[in-house]
Amino acid sequence: MNIIEKIRDTETKLRSQSDPVKALESWTMLGRLLGRMPVDQAELKRITEDRDAVGLDVMIAKLEDPDAFKTKEEPLPEFPQAELNEALRVFRHRLKFKKLDDESKISQRDVTTGKSANIDSIQPPPPSEFDPRIWKVLVKNGKLVDAGSGFYHEPR
Repeated sequence: MNIIEKIRDTETKLRSQSDPVKALESWTMLGRLLGRMPVDQAELKRITEDRDAVGLDVMIAKLEDPDAFKTKEEPLPEFPQAELNEALRVFRHRLKFKKLDDESKISQRDVTTGKSANIDSIQPPPPSEFDPRIWKVLVKNGKLVDAGSGFYHEPR
């Protein structure tokens, strides 16, 4: 029995519980089991505190079949080529600046460390400078690679 089957089994037993002590034990067990899964922890806390059976069922269903709950992504807007080029130029400039900044760290001695930077991914400039969707367009065009967690790097 895998963990999702154990969660579903505990949830089924919870529905048939009439003893409040055993129901509390089941809710506690479900909170611990779901706490190990990739779920929204704040939502999990709310569900277990409120004893929300419907919310619990939805959370378990999302774990059992994540594709069924995926929302369709909106189509990416068209950006002028000049704006795409400018965004890519700014990204490359910031990446170069971050590498130089990392390489020039001054140690306790009078000279710099002299080792090369290990930076290859950065977060793009803030939304005040560029539309956040422009980075997804650049990924789609193959100019950048999405490294996850909001970080991007150039293709190797």
